[in-house]
Amino acid sequence: MLNRPFRVAGAFALALSFAALCVPSTAARAAGSFFKDKTLSIVVPVGPGGTYHVYAQILARHLTKHVPDNPTVIVQNRPGGGGATSAAYMANVAPKDGTVIGKIVPGMLTHPLVRDTGYDATRFQYLGAIAARDFSIAVWHDSPAKTWEGLREHEVTFGATGRAASSYVVPAFINGVLGTKIKIVTGYGSGGDLNIAMERGETQGRGNFYSGFSSVRPDWIRDRKIRFLLTMGPKNPKLAGVPRVRDLLKPGSIEMKTFDLLEASFNLGQAFYLPEGAPADRVEVMRKAFWATLMDPELKAECEQRRVDYGPVSAEDLRRVVTEGMEPARDPEVVKKFRTLMGAKAS
Repeated sequence: MLNRPFRVAGAFALALSFAALCVPSTAARAAGSFFKDKTLSIVVPVGPGGTYHVYAQILARHLTKHVPDNPTVIVQNRPGGGGATSAAYMANVAPKDGTVIGKIVPGMLTHPLVRDTGYDATRFQYLGAIAARDFSIAVWHDSPAKTWEGLREHEVTFGATGRAASSYVVPAFINGVLGTKIKIVTGYGSGGDLNIAMERGETQGRGNFYSGFSSVRPDWIRDRKIRFLLTMGPKNPKLAGVPRVRDLLKPGSIEMKTFDLLEASFNLGQAFYLPEGAPADRVEVMRKAFWATLMDPELKAECEQRRVDYGPVSAEDLRRVVTEGMEPARDPEVVKKFRTLMGAKAS
């Protein structure tokens, strides 16, 4: 069980990382030449306009400097199914030669527990993450719910893009384990549409990353247009006084175990991966290039300039997040409960 992602810290660890970058294996040197005159694609599982796309743009701009022979890097959007469409494409259709990089969104790990998706995210070859991000439940300032307990007393309408999206999954889960009365309306095209719906009064709240608000609508936070009622995932000091979902669940309970599954995807954060089947030597090259990119001061500066979180997570630590986070799925009763909370039909 993980409450926060592992991060590589300390000058010694960073020195070792850079030393490794400077002494590639023979296979890695050969694999590095493969990328000459190639175009790398970063596949984003949602449409443009939100922070997922922003992170991909930032990565594309800086990754090219650190991959051997500086290939062109482009961003492609393949939305649908709360990330499942993109993940299935990566697993079954995309070239497995190291030129197509996938992007993680919350839920990709656990979607296969709920329905047949055509992929297994535990088999992805993770490259690293720019940051792990906390997720919050927020309401418009005039919502009748002033605290999370108020969500038990008042029916509050939330917008969501689809039933597999985090904007639906998290509120639905909270309804199931905390007894809240969030009414979820699906069909919105993007996170931007969800924000507009809140401003217009069509909805009274939404689930979103804190940085999704701070980067796109910082004025909402500054002017107290929204109120944060719950948070989950890595701890955010800016939401220190906001109740954490984990703290409201009984330790060791089946609800807590299902929450561990849900939270694992959020601890992966803004992670990127190569599909299963990509050659090991090229994966090695890309992991080293990815880490060098994350350590690039210009990438960090752009994250700060665009008001998105920065906190690099290594490929090794992402693998640990996946392994430990999915441990509860070994229990059939936990999976059954999780499926029920996610609205899956009995099988």
